[in-house]
Amino acid sequence: MARRPPVEYVPWTLRRYPDAPPYRWTVNETAPLTPLTKPLSECRVALITSGGVHLKDQVPFDPEKNDLTYREIPKDVKVSELLISHHSQYAERTVDGQYDLNSVAPIERFVELERSGYIGELFSPVISFMGRCFKRTELQTELAPQILQLLQAGKVDAVFMVPV
Repeated sequence: MARRPPVEYVPWTLRRYPDAPPYRWTVNETAPLTPLTKPLSECRVALITSGGVHLKDQVPFDPEKNDLTYREIPKDVKVSELLISHHSQYAERTVDGQYDLNSVAPIERFVELERSGYIGELFSPVISFMGRCFKRTELQTELAPQILQLLQAGKVDAVFMVPV
């Protein structure tokens, strides 16, 4: 596989959205941390991506609106069954004409970690939502609680987040 140069996120975003006002970054005064109580090899790990990845037969995300929905993707999915709705530098980068979906939703890598015993289990489904969302309050009060409920019901021990 050909090696690609690193992504220059800020310059890419400024070129893509030249008329947008300056972005107001979220400043979090606290960040709750819950230490693991057991080794990763015994943990059920959830994979969450904000890359707008979805199955071909699922409703695509709306990259032009503040899409506050999420998609569930089974962990045994084939990469060829996935699409990216998110307009991002990752979605536009290809290797041999193919999207490198593992840079946005590393499902195959986590299945390998599960098979090798490095993690106890990859929680299924993998969760995907649209990262290009400017409604932070709604994201925190509407979408996040829905995902949290799913993770709690699934008795997830740890979450690996892929921000896009």
